[in-house]
Amino acid sequence: MNKLFIGVLLSLFFSCKGTKTINHNENNQKKEQSSDNIYRINISFISIGSGIDGKARQDFLNFISEYETKWNIHIEMETVKWGREGETDYCVKLSQLNSDEQAKFISSIKEIIKTSKLVRYSENTTCKKSN
Repeated sequence: MNKLFIGVLLSLFFSCKGTKTINHNENNQKKEQSSDNIYRINISFISIGSGIDGKARQDFLNFISEYETKWNIHIEMETVKWGREGETDYCVKLSQLNSDEQAKFISSIKEIIKTSKLVRYSENTTCKKSN
């Protein structure tokens, strides 16, 4: 009987501890997903042993520069270098654009990078920080 009682107490103890861990992780995920940490689009220039696609990167940066000049705005962008061969992420907020303008902006970027196998993008995500 004592063994059964101790077993029940131990299972209750560990199940409560597990719940706290899950709640803690959920809180961290919610904090990471807050609107301040979410970028509208992230462009990743990757390498598979021979460096990034320099032309695609330059085309992307030229587009940003031309867009800023044309519309007289500053595109808020964070640059994160993370590799040895020039791998870089560009995390773009676009908070100064309305939803239609954001859609057109992102469509233009997708058009620029569509032929490169060394460029990836993701939308509405956090920005990977360098180590």
